[in-house]
Amino acid sequence: MEKNMADRLLKWYDRHGRTLPFRGTKDPYRIWVSEIMLQQTRTETVGVFFMNFLERFPDVFALAAAREQDVLKMWEGLGYYSRARNLHKAAQMAVREWNGVFPADYEKLLSLPGVGEYTAAAIASIAFDLPHPAMDGNLTRVFSRLHGIRDDVAIPSVKRKLADIADREMPRQRCGDFNQALMDLGATVCTPGTPDCDRCPLKGMCNAYREGDADMLPVKAAQKAPKRVDMAVLLISCKGHILMKKRTEALLKNMWVYPLAEDTENKEQVKQAVKKMGLEPVDTIKLCDTRHVFTHRIWQMQIWHCPVRLENKTVAGQWFNLPEMAALPIPTAVKAARQEAVRIMLEEMQFVRLNSKRFSNYQPTAYAYWESWMQVNKDKGSPQFVKEHTPTYMEMVLRGHASAGRDVYSLQVGDKVVGVMVLDEAANEICTLYVQPDVQKMGIGTRAVQFALSHLDGTRDMHVTALDHVPQALRMYKKAGFVQVKDHRLLNKTYNVWETALVRPAGDKR
Repeated sequence: MEKNMADRLLKWYDRHGRTLPFRGTKDPYRIWVSEIMLQQTRTETVGVFFMNFLERFPDVFALAAAREQDVLKMWEGLGYYSRARNLHKAAQMAVREWNGVFPADYEKLLSLPGVGEYTAAAIASIAFDLPHPAMDGNLTRVFSRLHGIRDDVAIPSVKRKLADIADREMPRQRCGDFNQALMDLGATVCTPGTPDCDRCPLKGMCNAYREGDADMLPVKAAQKAPKRVDMAVLLISCKGHILMKKRTEALLKNMWVYPLAEDTENKEQVKQAVKKMGLEPVDTIKLCDTRHVFTHRIWQMQIWHCPVRLENKTVAGQWFNLPEMAALPIPTAVKAARQEAVRIMLEEMQFVRLNSKRFSNYQPTAYAYWESWMQVNKDKGSPQFVKEHTPTYMEMVLRGHASAGRDVYSLQVGDKVVGVMVLDEAANEICTLYVQPDVQKMGIGTRAVQFALSHLDGTRDMHVTALDHVPQALRMYKKAGFVQVKDHRLLNKTYNVWETALVRPAGDKR
């Protein structure tokens, strides 16, 4: 029989604990990264970000050596970007002062930028089995209900009382499991609002369960409503470029945003805001309304497109083409504006047909082809095979297509080549379509397919083949009306490369 609360809880955890991508490790670096990500972010959201972050920065040395902009880019979409900046600073401190070895010492962990009492306790207990309760919202809720704490948990004396209780309950072994068990109990059973007390392993010793007021605990004072800020987001474009600014304010510091103008709500005000920047707007077009909720404020935004005649190089900010913009760390707060900016830039997308006799036309296009091909096929061939596929080789392939009478198109947005497409009008086929890695998932491939459909013969079946290990291509073609006509075909047995043949039936008006 379980002797105490910890015994009951750990027995429950062994059977019902959650399986998460960042669990099951004693590596303090991984634990630290995951705990920073979990601050203010839902557990189910963190999983994919965590794995992608570790792929880019596998250890504290890689993170410390990175540029802050690259760290912020990998953090894009997680929000609360000061966490990423502090993570980067803390990695540099860990390398500088501890040679990259995290100390099994709560106080030293607490000295890291961005590491508070909760995070230091989580790392200390999970990585080093040190007895420090990680007092987050879950633990606060569980202990306030278990012990019937009916005072405001934000009051410092009440917080200390709960921390003392947690410290007394903390076992001297399996400290990390104890903290994670409490987190799981709070996330799945002892939840905010109405808890599922019938499933709780601790209900027999829970004061709130006996008193019937678990749904009323913990007690929290009403929070102040966030302040509304009316904001115009200015998408200032010129010749395939968009103007952006790097934030210096504390909110979203060092992230890139489009020019913002507070209390700017109508066409004339927007025009004047652009003129104050030293630019002459050709037009001011309202696109949409959107909003973003921060902890203490709400940005109520109007998104405006403001094309200008000339790129003023002295204007505050920088001009970026599409691939350059895609590489910037851009906060979720202006996600809708980013989507509109991409759409605006793609409206100027050009399909430049290359002439097989003009060698220079092929070089940037062949390089884009090579970059895209390498990303897709880098794991599908021997090192020698991959090495042989140089930009020069890809240029030869494209020139071969042109010599055979096929149409080779360079996909260009502004002054930047973003992909390549080859059409065979005789066979009514899309032979090749590659989009550069840094601008994928922006609609370039879809726009290219639309262009292809307008140039191929709609009175005949259209054909295309797609590699099975590029599922996004299959989805794109199927969305455009192509259907699979054959079972998957083995293209290369040595490297296990399969492809799927698709056809768009004649007369499809989609």
